[in-house]
Amino acid sequence: SISGVDLNPFAVAIARFRLTVAAMRAAGIDRLNDAPAFTYHLAVGDSLLYGHAGVQGSLLDEIDEREKAQSQQENADESFAYANEDVAEHPSILDRGRYHVVVGNPPYITVKDKALNEAYRQTYKTCHRQYALSVPFMELFFELVQKGDATTAAGFVGQITSNSFMKREFGAKVIESLLSGKDPGNPVDLTNVIDTSGAYIPGHGTPTVILIGRRRRPTGKTLRAVLGVRGEPGQPKDPAKGLVWSQIIEHLDDPSFNGDYVTITDLDRSALETHPWSMSGGGASDLKIAIDADRQTLGERADSIGYTGQTNADDVFLAPKGAFDIRRVEPAAHRQVVIGEVVRDFEVATSDHGMFLYDADSLLNISEFPGAYRWMWPARTTTWERATFAKVSYRAEGRSWWEWHQVSLDRLKTPLSLVFAFVATHNHFVLDRGGKVFNRSAPVIKLPADATEDDYLDLLGVLNSSTACFWLKQVSYPKGGD
Repeated sequence: SISGVDLNPFAVAIARFRLTVAAMRAAGIDRLNDAPAFTYHLAVGDSLLYGHAGVQGSLLDEIDEREKAQSQQENADESFAYANEDVAEHPSILDRGRYHVVVGNPPYITVKDKALNEAYRQTYKTCHRQYALSVPFMELFFELVQKGDATTAAGFVGQITSNSFMKREFGAKVIESLLSGKDPGNPVDLTNVIDTSGAYIPGHGTPTVILIGRRRRPTGKTLRAVLGVRGEPGQPKDPAKGLVWSQIIEHLDDPSFNGDYVTITDLDRSALETHPWSMSGGGASDLKIAIDADRQTLGERADSIGYTGQTNADDVFLAPKGAFDIRRVEPAAHRQVVIGEVVRDFEVATSDHGMFLYDADSLLNISEFPGAYRWMWPARTTTWERATFAKVSYRAEGRSWWEWHQVSLDRLKTPLSLVFAFVATHNHFVLDRGGKVFNRSAPVIKLPADATEDDYLDLLGVLNSSTACFWLKQVSYPKGGD
């Protein structure tokens, strides 16, 4: 018995055709007219929602009032559902714990629709921050298979998916609460983690990983892992014979294989119980473990790590320094605003200045700065209408029209900082001696108030070292390329 659900009706139609061809071939039938009326367990619908509350629409009743009202105007009184969905006609197709094997290649996208995003988040506890759909599908796959116990064999799960969850922040929950095997209600025994990011797989431009496991408590201290060393040097004529893919399938059963493109090993399960995952071969994972062992973390050394603040009205607050000088804005009223793009090659380059009417403790009175007042006054309506965290205007909340939306003055009480770019090609941390503010793309590391410049320089040497560069590559998700 084979069952399948997909939101795309064309995918279901293709599956029905391919199953028909396979069934005819197995039965030795070569004419469609001679084929019996095959019965298929295929449905069109949102498998992430259907089955948790009996019907898909009940999950969205409260957050989909607008669509429901529109539906009523069109003389229809239906729950939220796409017109082509027929999953309700297959009432048991998504029963939890029913299947022996569940496989899939779920979409890798994030959910833009706010109603759906919230519905998935409420339904799947592994959804975290700006999660990709690969996360709730992992949880669903292990819910659908049989749970292993003393009398029942555990079901099998196989999933090829984007590897972004391994290093990006949204993957923390799915790794530490699901894939770690520590959730007694939904036990997971990962048996294989196969890094396919370097393989050429038609239709998969996104770097991928294959996860294989069973729904039971972990049975061993190790699992079979394929670690990437190098990517495919070019597009192979026959993808099935690609260099990376060939090494994976030919040597998967050899845990001592260390090739030019992949390393295959029995990895200690504890190495994959915490986020992020490092899946680099050629000895890279062992080296990372050695670096991590018995070392002080940056969080333990630093007093704080973060940025100074944000204006939520950059067009008003920010301008080149020369523009402030021409308008005779007081030098004490503005500071350079450092962004990640100017933190390069171990120095902070020139960037725009921002109106910044603060001392080390509080907001200053703009009336004491005539030049700044002239600059800000024409835009006061715009800055007063900014939304606060309480979703009301600055004016309604009694906030001043010249203040920043968010600011951390504690990070300005001592002048020294180590600044770095949030996105960069390599590690180039910079010692800054004060007088600037830093936005979210250029966070700073602050040591305790009694730290000396030598303390900062000591840490700077470590952070700019090749060891730190190697470590960052293991735990950071690439924004593009390799």
